[in-house]
Amino acid sequence: MRTALLGVLLLTAACRRPSTQFASMLTPANQINITDYSQQLKSGDDLIAIGNNPAWSLTLNSSKNFMRFKGSNGDSLTVPAPERQTDSDGTFRYSTGTETNRINVIFRPDSCVDKLSGQRYDYRVEVDFRGKNYVGCGASLRQLALLNDIWVLTDLQGTPIVAGGPRKEAPRLEISLSEGRVTGTTGCNRLNGTIKADTRQILFGPLATTRMACDSNIAHIESKFLSGLANPLTYRIGDGQLTFLSKGKPVMIFKKVD
Repeated sequence: MRTALLGVLLLTAACRRPSTQFASMLTPANQINITDYSQQLKSGDDLIAIGNNPAWSLTLNSSKNFMRFKGSNGDSLTVPAPERQTDSDGTFRYSTGTETNRINVIFRPDSCVDKLSGQRYDYRVEVDFRGKNYVGCGASLRQLALLNDIWVLTDLQGTPIVAGGPRKEAPRLEISLSEGRVTGTTGCNRLNGTIKADTRQILFGPLATTRMACDSNIAHIESKFLSGLANPLTYRIGDGQLTFLSKGKPVMIFKKVD
């Protein structure tokens, strides 16, 4: 209760007195199960998959041009990244290797939970290698990697957003998932903080802001913007547009800045 009250008081003060110092944390770090893919993003991995009984893993990295399969039973293979074949239902597959050392990989879109870790994935994965069949779960990180950009807010809860404030700018987010950081502006104050995201969900906070004075209209937008970022969100991304959703309904729409 004291923490929540402190956050409200700081947000109110943000619009009353200027300061170049960062305020105390305005947005609480809500607890939500979001998978950390920061290391894979740093490496540039496109696809990952794991399985058990026996334990195995698969990584595909197109920028470094390799696909690597590792099995705990000694079955391992690293080859140049093969061409991706995609079916109409969203299933995609890879096939490469020699006749005696061929590997076939299939990613089928379906909710999949790793039994050991409890982690949720977006694909059920099947690997055939050296006459053995391996099954498990996997994720495509291509869409997730697209979040790493600069995004300007164009719509907030159905209201179009135009540039304003002392710098004549709209709220903006600069996302770096590999560093777990976000910077930007509320349209009046600078913001800085942490961020987590997986292939479906995104979580901001704690976030801190400077405390520049804002006029009433900008302060209202700032308050709604920060309040919206205080809760776990799902997202859609594509064609230079990023949409945050809460309970399946769009609450913020951003456009990519080149």
